[in-house]
Amino acid sequence: MIICPLCNYENLDGVDTCEQCESSLSEFSNHRPHSREERHILKDRIFLLSPRRAITVSVDTTVSEVLQTLVKQNVGCVVVTEGDEVAGIFTERDVLMRINVEAEELAHRPISDYMTPTPQTLEISDRIAFALQKMDVGGYRHIPILTDGRLTGVISLRDILKYISHHLLMVPV
Repeated sequence: MIICPLCNYENLDGVDTCEQCESSLSEFSNHRPHSREERHILKDRIFLLSPRRAITVSVDTTVSEVLQTLVKQNVGCVVVTEGDEVAGIFTERDVLMRINVEAEELAHRPISDYMTPTPQTLEISDRIAFALQKMDVGGYRHIPILTDGRLTGVISLRDILKYISHHLLMVPV
């Protein structure tokens, strides 16, 4: 990580300008991209991943309703909201680790009891490298995406892998 000397913002190694104040960081970077692909990951923005519309449920939605939503919508996560704010995220992994074989007994409980509260989010204009770093460090597979502070979508690790294989490595589908 490179700390910007002007604004103290923590930036990823390899970026040329500070993500927050846009001052030059080129003389502070220890890491130089070794390939075209690595350069794109460091510079390209999340909007290029075309985030999917976020499927949302309220904090008082029951476990049973959320499980039905995951299946019906064929998605790996729902974003749990309270009003217009992101309150949590509930993923297929949460089903396995937190609900598991007790689904029937917990069916009428609110999802807020089992969600991951206050999940990490990113702005649509953030770099793809930030998403990869957050996913790696936090062990996440999904990140809610905001546009000007409002929930507008979700990206998954699969979206990033698809972007890399289709756009950077030119691998046919």
